[in-house]
Amino acid sequence: MKKVMMLTLVTLGALALSGCGTQSGVSNGYSNTSTDNNSTPPSASAPSAPAPTPAASAPIAANAISIQNFAFSPATLTVKKGTTVTWMNNDTATHTVKSSLFTSGNLAKGDTFKFTFDTVGTFNYSCGVHPSMMGTIIVQ
Repeated sequence: MKKVMMLTLVTLGALALSGCGTQSGVSNGYSNTSTDNNSTPPSASAPSAPAPTPAASAPIAANAISIQNFAFSPATLTVKKGTTVTWMNNDTATHTVKSSLFTSGNLAKGDTFKFTFDTVGTFNYSCGVHPSMMGTIIVQ
């Protein structure tokens, strides 16, 4: 019975540790540069730290559009004339926002672009880098 319990603990520990690495070429945002060889690994029964959560795909604020997972969210936004809309890139890839009224520069992760809509109408926009990414602003 002790051998079965020990084998189970070893298997659970190995499974838990196998999820701690990163995929080749994919960064998890953390650096492991520790040279402390005297640290004790956590036991198999110790609770693991919660995994970091990705940025929400919801808008960053009122009248804002999040760029994430190669999509604009919300894809359609209705605002009143005179409203400033903010786009925020939450993706790791560089994006742009362009329409017949404006063109942003390159937006790296965390960058924002703002535009004030002073004309009533429906305005389609897209990403200049990834044309399949499209959205619409409806100004009333």
